[in-house]
Amino acid sequence: MLDLEDLDRLKRQLQSLTRMRKQQIKLSEKSLQDMSPKQAQKASADQSWLGMEIDKAMREAHAAAVDLGIADARGADSYGPVEYRPSAFHHYRHQPTKPRCRAA
Repeated sequence: MLDLEDLDRLKRQLQSLTRMRKQQIKLSEKSLQDMSPKQAQKASADQSWLGMEIDKAMREAHAAAVDLGIADARGADSYGPVEYRPSAFHHYRHQPTKPRCRAA
C-alpha cells in the first residue's frame, strides 16, 4: 500500500529537481567569455551551489522512492553523511534521509 505522505515527499522532490535542472541548463548556456571576471565567478559559484542542491534532492528523492517500493535500497554506506564544498569558503555536511529499511 502506497503511503500518501511518501508519495507527496517524492512529488515535491521531483518538482524541485525539475526546476533546478531547468535552472542548471539555463546557467550552462551562458558563455563565460562574454562576462566580466566577477560575473563569470558568480556564474560558476551559482552552478556549484546548484549542483550541491541537485545532489541533495536526488538523494532525498531516492529515499522516498525506496520507501514507496519503486526503487531498490543502496548499501548502508550510501546513506551516510555527505560533505559538500560549493566554494572555497563554504563547507557543509548533509545527512541524507535514510529509507525506513535502513533507518536502524
